[in-house]
Amino acid sequence: MRTRRDLTIVPLEAQNIVIACDSCGAVGNKSGDVFKLPPRYVGKFATRVSLTEVLCSGATPVTITNGVACEMQPTGAEIILGIQEELQNAGITDILLTGSTEENFTTSMTALAVTVIGVAKDSELKFETAAPGDKLVLLGNPKVGAEVDLESAGFYPVIKQLLPLPGVKEIVPVGSKGVAYEAETLAKLSGATFVLYETNIDYYKSAGPATCLLVLCESIGDVLITCKDATVVGEISDSVASRRKCSEDSLLAERRGLGQSPILKERR
Repeated sequence: MRTRRDLTIVPLEAQNIVIACDSCGAVGNKSGDVFKLPPRYVGKFATRVSLTEVLCSGATPVTITNGVACEMQPTGAEIILGIQEELQNAGITDILLTGSTEENFTTSMTALAVTVIGVAKDSELKFETAAPGDKLVLLGNPKVGAEVDLESAGFYPVIKQLLPLPGVKEIVPVGSKGVAYEAETLAKLSGATFVLYETNIDYYKSAGPATCLLVLCESIGDVLITCKDATVVGEISDSVASRRKCSEDSLLAERRGLGQSPILKERR
């Protein structure tokens, strides 16, 4: 068993099980919820996060579990409706959906956990080593809370288009830790470092329910042709100067609770 970013990969004899999960609490229409939202959207976006993770890995989803820490009627039923809606957005019809609800106690806050399980052969997994000069392309922009378009349909068609491209090495959904964190993770997995270009994008902002994707690629041509809403935001580097600068910046970033700070430079 191994992990890669937010994924757990369990190797079997002929293929791998790929697992992603997401949780959501205090979002809903109960009295204790902090962010008010109909439960259907809670199910929809919690599913989107895990489903996008599994699909970006190259795996095929086969099972979804939902742990609804609320009563079935009406909250659970609405959450399941949102899950089913998101599966339709992704064009997935042949999948097992199972779960549980809380029927012993009355709850005052909405809570949900969604796990997506997929399968993939080694050759289907889209995990390639990052190399100096590889580019980082961001699809979409980080959004969270009220900024999120509730009727958005996710990146599913784009993911299907990107996965077969030979220059695409990895596709990463950006979540609550932001673009800089995901860029740092991609670089560290290959023993490299990274630089981010100066743009108008907040690299530390939460991207909420996977409102943007970070694409690691050898060249940007096919990616920019495939994706209209794309920004080249950085590159992979292994230079001594870059490592030294990242180390210096990380001290400041740690004080802010942000992890390593990226180098910012003008886009070439």
